[in-house]
Amino acid sequence: MAVPTMLKMIADQPGFSDADFSALLYLIVGGEPMPIPLIETWDRQGVPVRQGYGLTEVGPNLFSLHQDDAMTKKGSIGRSNFYVQTRIVDEAGNDCPVNHPGELLLKGPMVTPGYWRNEEATQKNISDGWFHTGDIVREDEDHYFYVVDRIKNMFISGGENVYPAEIERILITHPDVASCAVIGVPDERWGEVGFAFIQGKNPDSDLASIEAYCQSQLAWFKVPKYFRQLDEIPKNDTEK
Repeated sequence: MAVPTMLKMIADQPGFSDADFSALLYLIVGGEPMPIPLIETWDRQGVPVRQGYGLTEVGPNLFSLHQDDAMTKKGSIGRSNFYVQTRIVDEAGNDCPVNHPGELLLKGPMVTPGYWRNEEATQKNISDGWFHTGDIVREDEDHYFYVVDRIKNMFISGGENVYPAEIERILITHPDVASCAVIGVPDERWGEVGFAFIQGKNPDSDLASIEAYCQSQLAWFKVPKYFRQLDEIPKNDTEK
């Protein structure tokens, strides 16, 4: 079990493509979403990746993708465990249709009774036993779940909801991008626009080429207005 950054560090090691992983049945990934190109890299070595989902207040293990579905449903967190009730709701609290993103609500015996000595937070996040995760997800026609982004990460550009994680999933597939992070910043015309921080695989990565790549893959309002190259994307102590 590992977080994606650890698995990327292993995949970047010399000799990785020639290494023998035959004793490894599968990898369990947690902490944050694993980029699809990295899932594909490990699959080429014969090691499927099991992504999952959980959070401290409700778990921590709630969803899991079986290793046999690692490529057919790549990017998915799988299906919910048998003891987990789920809802995906819009801003008005209505249930969302198939493949329509909304906030994930969870219910079951694993939900915390509340936040310690913080009744305000308890009332805000738990309603009729349903815990509001703050995560935007979608459920496909086969009942597999996909995380879109955190609600608090979303920004509104020209009246359109933009999810930074969606942009990051596109950016990471560019051959010159090693890592990236997108945030929303104020803009006089559109209210907010995207700002992409790029850790390139080369110190002289062409940001104009990366921007053009985004334009070919994303709706115009999702393309970041600003791009900046960094030597390294900041991470916490667990490499998230």
